[in-house]
Amino acid sequence: MDSSGILSGRVLLVGPPDYDNSVGEVLDEHSWECIQAHSMGEALWRLRNETGIDVVVIRPGPRLGMYTELCRHLKLGHSRSFVSVLVVLEPDSGHLRAEVFEAGADDCIQMPAPRNEILLRLLNAVRIKRATDSLEDATAVITALANAIEGKDAYTCGHVERVAMYSAQIGRQVGVEGDAMTALKTGAMVHDIGKVVVPDQVLNKPGRLTDEEMDVIRRHPAAGYDILRPLRTFKDVLPVVRWHHERPNGTGYPDGLKGDDLPLLPRIVAVADCFDALSTDRPYRPALALSECWDILSRSARVGDLDPDLTDRLFEIVGHERELAVV
Repeated sequence: MDSSGILSGRVLLVGPPDYDNSVGEVLDEHSWECIQAHSMGEALWRLRNETGIDVVVIRPGPRLGMYTELCRHLKLGHSRSFVSVLVVLEPDSGHLRAEVFEAGADDCIQMPAPRNEILLRLLNAVRIKRATDSLEDATAVITALANAIEGKDAYTCGHVERVAMYSAQIGRQVGVEGDAMTALKTGAMVHDIGKVVVPDQVLNKPGRLTDEEMDVIRRHPAAGYDILRPLRTFKDVLPVVRWHHERPNGTGYPDGLKGDDLPLLPRIVAVADCFDALSTDRPYRPALALSECWDILSRSARVGDLDPDLTDRLFEIVGHERELAVV
């Protein structure tokens, strides 16, 4: 907050030193901290070495191409953490708005603009940054909890990371991207969070589970859903957590979804989850050979326990990785 109680932030102002300084004047007026960078290289250096930058304001002047490239670098993660990007356009550059947004800018403002509008755009950029930080913090907490729960089961060390990796690889093969890919990877990381309700003696039982114990195990998808449902930032993850044990033929749990009622993301995680369970040691048996995994997964796909196309995609991915390992 500044002295007037208005939200404020730390801004990296990028652009030629002789360019219109309306944004800088607004920053000074409201006592925002401002760092200057006069080139793309200097901006990237500061973003890698400075902490606490909330907003990057790009004033490209006539060299728009160079600074749209800077936008792309920022959105590819070439900074210590997420930053909001606000691009300032010259008076006759309104036709370039689409190019700016395509490059990854969060907002743009065309000059000349009233000072109050400049301030509002800056405030909005800071809010985007803070909201993203909150989401990342919440994700880190939930992921840590998921890993702690995984630690209850000595036989599943690394399971969620592998399921997330396989899920992301399958997802890329079938065109999952953007927010959906984020939901897929996060959902895979926390898909078993509901196992907090499962007693250790059931999770780690070396022999076959009784019917009553299986009923306890089957509670974990709905329990995970109930844990995450109050958190708005996990809204898109809930289908993965609740439905990763549903089956396309309707024999899964907890809701018995069938066919097209079962969304793509939980279908993907189901394939990845089953493969990792088969190919790693479990309390009741050692890891199966890859050929045995394929036989079991292929049979499951044929009878509708798993999505056949997604199962084939996993075969291609793991088979290719094995070829690379041999080379």
